[in-house]
Amino acid sequence: MSKYKGVITLLGAILLIFLPNSIYGGSIYNSDLKPHRVQIGYKDGAQYFVTVYNSASHYFDCNYGCQVKLVRTGYTRTLASDAVVIIDDGKLRVR
Repeated sequence: MSKYKGVITLLGAILLIFLPNSIYGGSIYNSDLKPHRVQIGYKDGAQYFVTVYNSASHYFDCNYGCQVKLVRTGYTRTLASDAVVIIDDGKLRVR
């Protein structure tokens, strides 16, 4: 068992690095100078709100599709799966 201890430790470290990155594949980045309140809604009816500040990102799960909406402007994007969404001049665009 002791000869495999190093290999097991290495595999554990690799999992700790890559597992969180694979859970939340979607992100929203705010390139505007002001913060934006964002609503993220899912096909099952669940939704939550988050404030994304200037030059900040928020990560979320959108594996099965979701809708991203800017609360103040009502600008909305529907995503089929995880993607990078950018807030630019009060509008949403997908990269």
